[in-house]
Amino acid sequence: MEFVLTGATLIDGTGADPIEASAVYVKDGKIEWVGSASDLPEEASNAPQEDISGKTLMPGLIDAHIHVCYNGEESVFVLLEKDRDDLLLEAVHTVGKILSHGVTTVRDIGGEKYIEMSLRKAINAGWIKGPRMKTSGRVIAMTGGHAHFIAREADGPDEVRKAAREQIKAGADTIKLMATGGSATPGQDIMAAQFTVDEMKAAVDAAHAMGRTVAAHCHGTGGIKNCMLAGVDSIEHGTYLDEETANMMVENGASLVLTLGVGNPDLESHPLTPVQQADAKRRKPMIEKGVVQIRKTIDLARSKGIFLGCGTDAGGNPLAPHRHSMAREVELLVANGIPEIEAITIATSHNAKILKWDHEIGTVEAGKLADLLVIDGDPLADITTLRNVVSVYKGGEKV
Repeated sequence: MEFVLTGATLIDGTGADPIEASAVYVKDGKIEWVGSASDLPEEASNAPQEDISGKTLMPGLIDAHIHVCYNGEESVFVLLEKDRDDLLLEAVHTVGKILSHGVTTVRDIGGEKYIEMSLRKAINAGWIKGPRMKTSGRVIAMTGGHAHFIAREADGPDEVRKAAREQIKAGADTIKLMATGGSATPGQDIMAAQFTVDEMKAAVDAAHAMGRTVAAHCHGTGGIKNCMLAGVDSIEHGTYLDEETANMMVENGASLVLTLGVGNPDLESHPLTPVQQADAKRRKPMIEKGVVQIRKTIDLARSKGIFLGCGTDAGGNPLAPHRHSMAREVELLVANGIPEIEAITIATSHNAKILKWDHEIGTVEAGKLADLLVIDGDPLADITTLRNVVSVYKGGEKV
């Protein structure tokens, strides 16, 4: 199968200037050629062409931090009481919705009953529609640590090492550690470090030996510092980054995966259920403080040259629904001072690199998989047009 998309303004995900009146030649699920429509090569001239003039063509969005097993509208404690089959069937609907919103790849960063592994298998087999997936299996927390109610609890280097190996055995691409407290766990101090350096290093060694990466939920500086001493690959959230820990991240080549939407939830667009209202009330002081702090963190990270990614954390709590959440994440990057072209680059090629998938996805370049998003409007003039999805292609298939 081959085709050519012509006429659109192309944002290729590399950070380069857009190409007006572009053409993208797709063959057998991959991008064969990209450039100006006036330079379309002879080999593409006989392929079916679709004129999408007036639209914007870009790579599919990549969500580097998501929880597809949870709906992001009910309490996690309620969800845990549901049968696995019920969670799985709802998650089938969720991944289809995520794909329809222009998100062609996700990294599930903490699942339930290994449902995310089943989803990945079904998507790869073509049984259901959904984004490409990388997964982490169960999060690993100290006994009583953040999200202990969904975690594989472990204490001491040997047990943490074993817990990491269990997730790899189940099919994990990434190991997820809980390095500090978190607001989704009632009664916890988000600034408090939880795992020791030796405990996290045991997980890092186990993961790296098997070619996997390690991501750590982390808000406070003590936890970030411990993560860097342990060799963790990406800090998730990183709310209270400071000068010392920023320098350590640069030295280690670690990435910072921002999750702005979950820390600044949309409380206006849709009516809130009583559960959501209660959670908003409980978290209000943390939300208000975090919204101010994260702008400082972003400014510091960019000034230091920390490699930035982003994710929605959708599903992570009752105020994190799967509802154009990735588009909103990019909107919040822009609202926090990041230029539109850079924000799109973070949500595409940067996230692809964090997922170690940049050799195949994340940019509209020859040789890459044809994961494409067509938008009605110009996101460089109005970033909210990322919600105006016209069509989505995954591996050259219009989905």
